[in-house]
Amino acid sequence: MLVDMNNVGVKHSFIGHLHTPDAKKRLSGPDYDVRQTTGAFGFRNAGPWPDHADVVILGDSLVFGYGVSDGSAWPAIVDRSFPKLEVLNLGLVGAGAEQYLRVYETFGAPLHPKLVIVGMFPGNDFWDAGQFQEWVREGSKGNYMVWRNYGHFSGSLLGQPAQALKSVLLRRSYLYNLVVAAHSNHEAKRAGEPKILTLKNGQEMRLLPSDFESRTEGSRAGRPEFQLTVRALTELRDRVEKTGGQMLVVLQPSKEEIYLPMLGEKVRDPARELRPALRQLGIEYLDLAPAFKREANLGKALFFGADGHPNQAGYRLIAEQVVQYLAERISSAKSTSALGRVSWPPVQPALWISERRHSRARRGGAE
Repeated sequence: MLVDMNNVGVKHSFIGHLHTPDAKKRLSGPDYDVRQTTGAFGFRNAGPWPDHADVVILGDSLVFGYGVSDGSAWPAIVDRSFPKLEVLNLGLVGAGAEQYLRVYETFGAPLHPKLVIVGMFPGNDFWDAGQFQEWVREGSKGNYMVWRNYGHFSGSLLGQPAQALKSVLLRRSYLYNLVVAAHSNHEAKRAGEPKILTLKNGQEMRLLPSDFESRTEGSRAGRPEFQLTVRALTELRDRVEKTGGQMLVVLQPSKEEIYLPMLGEKVRDPARELRPALRQLGIEYLDLAPAFKREANLGKALFFGADGHPNQAGYRLIAEQVVQYLAERISSAKSTSALGRVSWPPVQPALWISERRHSRARRGGAE
């Protein structure tokens, strides 16, 4: 009853949707009840929009920091870890790779970042690619998230009465949503789900293998969703490098990938064919699955119990791995740049650290 069913942001004809700008909204679920704050253009950054950025981070709800407070989103932790860098969070809930590209073209490229980090979530990014492509084929009408979450309806009431009625009920009726949720829960139980894993501390992990399988069908190289994703990442890489920047893909694992094997379940690796594709394209990536599996095997809860997003510990682990990776690259550049053997970062570290610190000060983020 605390959920704001109309929290779907604003429409954007090119990107599909954006979060409501300059807003403070309540996000509630079975695992959390937090306030999420958005700044200019609806992204989760404090203060005025900067003139320049050293690091731009693209992604979906995992980059946005869904389910945790503003300061616990992993881009915010990365930002605090490099106080001399301007780090901008361009995470967009519900987005896929094509939208990451479009967000970069619209908001990231004008800031001329030295590094673009793409937070990929193979657990549903391929599915998102297919959904967005379908929305584009239908004419890119209305708010993409309304279309996606509320019955694929963006037409007229007369032309699509059944879809229109379903969309209105889903957005307006708590009773209808309760019935839908109860039906979904009943069907899941009939299918033997959810699978419940109890951790050492007594916390339960609710896992949905069939949902995970359906959301990762497009992760196979022959699927159109896979091709759409790789094409978008390739174009994004080309655009970033054309302006002298570098791109890093961060592969964020799903809850099912990490915890289902602990129940003896076989689980698809949705990044299995993406990793060699990235290597072939020369796109640098950081795979976080090993770190998550290591921590999970110690009995740590890295995701919410019911919700599929990382919890505060999970987001912190993502940030720690990214910070360590970047710190090692910067250190390597400092020690070997004189010998000309460094391919990343492509410039001297002193130049990689922005001289435009006044923009951070204007945002109120000086440290």
